[in-house]
Amino acid sequence: MRILVAALGSPGHAFPLVPLARALHDAGHDVTFATGPDTEATIASSGVPTAAAGRPVFEAFREAMIDRGLTERPTDQDVMRDVATEVFGAMMPRSVAGDLIPRLREQRPDLVIAEVGDPGAALAARAVDVPCVLHSFGRRPSPHSPMSMAMPAHLAAVAVELGVPLAEGDSTGHAYLDICPPSLQEPESRAHLAGMIELPLRPVPWNPPTPFTVRHLTGRPWVLLTLGTAFGEADVLRTALTGLRGLDVDVLVATGSVEAGELADVEFAGVQVEAFVPQADLLRGGIEGVAPPALVVHHGGSGTTLGCAGAGVPQLLLPQGADQFFNAAAVTTAGAGVQLIGEHVAAESVTAAAAGLLADGGPERAAARALAAEVEGLPSPAEVAAGVEGWAFPRQPAM
Repeated sequence: MRILVAALGSPGHAFPLVPLARALHDAGHDVTFATGPDTEATIASSGVPTAAAGRPVFEAFREAMIDRGLTERPTDQDVMRDVATEVFGAMMPRSVAGDLIPRLREQRPDLVIAEVGDPGAALAARAVDVPCVLHSFGRRPSPHSPMSMAMPAHLAAVAVELGVPLAEGDSTGHAYLDICPPSLQEPESRAHLAGMIELPLRPVPWNPPTPFTVRHLTGRPWVLLTLGTAFGEADVLRTALTGLRGLDVDVLVATGSVEAGELADVEFAGVQVEAFVPQADLLRGGIEGVAPPALVVHHGGSGTTLGCAGAGVPQLLLPQGADQFFNAAAVTTAGAGVQLIGEHVAAESVTAAAAGLLADGGPERAAARALAAEVEGLPSPAEVAAGVEGWAFPRQPAM
């Protein structure tokens, strides 16, 4: 089969699709991974052929903020949602569809697999009458979230521009590859699957080849501290690192968009600071001489949340924006972690929460292991890829 896999050019959106794309490629299918120009080279390191589609996401955010007279990321969550809704519901779909429609018309793939945050790819598939399956990057959207309620109007307007109007409640795909285990889903979010076949798929974390050398880790149990690449805040990292100082652990910090020098005055013996780390490899114990982390302190991004779930690692979540608050709530509801929000993110509260999560007999550690067993029970990318002919096309109703 000829298959186009499409995702926005952001690690959190694109990386979760790489395992299935590789499995399909390894099974002999003609697979192309279309993603943003700023992420294309990174995805190409997986061995799957790539193509650039759409503009850089950060560029769209900058334009949307400038249009509102903003010079930096707004701290007001309502304003930030308005910006994000326009970016993901209109600006990016318009850009991606504009690039993909000519490509799909020329190459006529048998199937498009579109990341749910990249609806422009799904609209492009519909415009040229190619079957489309959606692929999640995390939990199903909550029907109550402001973005879930605002997005359809933006997307409908783009669909009209493309000549593929969407009826209310109309899905852009006939099936949904769901990488989130049921324990982390909101039951009411099943409404998102209306008209689609749900295809469970094990979340398998992926990172590009990333050099990593142990420089300051001493061999004690260690904690991974990260706020991802989109919502990094130096003050939050500083607070968390200060809170971890009094515990008998080493700490590996992945700063992402934060300059490492901003943490210099709160570092201590046993702290290693890197801009980026091979997170997927570290979680699965794939780095020689480095055991998996005993705890992950993070922002609640979907990729990190699901990666920790699969690794059976307790989580201390410090959500900063977007879907991170919903992810953090889901992990705590499942009993596999603790969340600290707003004024509760203080060094003392980080110390107390981390100490409890590091305890061998803590209930969160048992819940994390149970969550890992649930993830392991989901079909692997190779198993799902082996049955692609069965789910690639809409099923015809029985006569």
